[in-house]
Amino acid sequence: MTYKEMTKKYEERGLTDYQLRTLEDLKEIHGVDVRELSGYSGLSDANRNLFDVTVLRFYNAHGLNSRLELRPKAVNYVAETEYDMKIGENEAETMGIVIDSINHNGKKRRLHRYVFNKNVPFSECRKNVTEYLCFELKGVWFHITEKGEWY
Repeated sequence: MTYKEMTKKYEERGLTDYQLRTLEDLKEIHGVDVRELSGYSGLSDANRNLFDVTVLRFYNAHGLNSRLELRPKAVNYVAETEYDMKIGENEAETMGIVIDSINHNGKKRRLHRYVFNKNVPFSECRKNVTEYLCFELKGVWFHITEKGEWY
């Protein structure tokens, strides 16, 4: 789609300020149906609502030319477990990271497993678990805060 075709679609929907208002706007103008994204169906209602609001804000925060290239690939609520070993009084070294998606029923599915030191089993490490909602776009994960912001 060209820039001119896209602006015409906005205008046909009455969006003369070029700001998306609904998921239907996103689908009709950009061809992105977030309900079809990998992981979306497994989200809790609260996380779906948070993502729905955030993805519209995300698109609206980008210029029209940039929006032509935005194609979210997946959305997940994840548990990121970092395994580390204490190496000094106040220092630790990360031995590996495991990232699991968690669906609305609590069922986990492994997304990624990174091992940085194969000589140290994870069972001997200290675990630090962080849970967050994120979406993937162009190979980058964007974390979503409770306020609908991303980083």
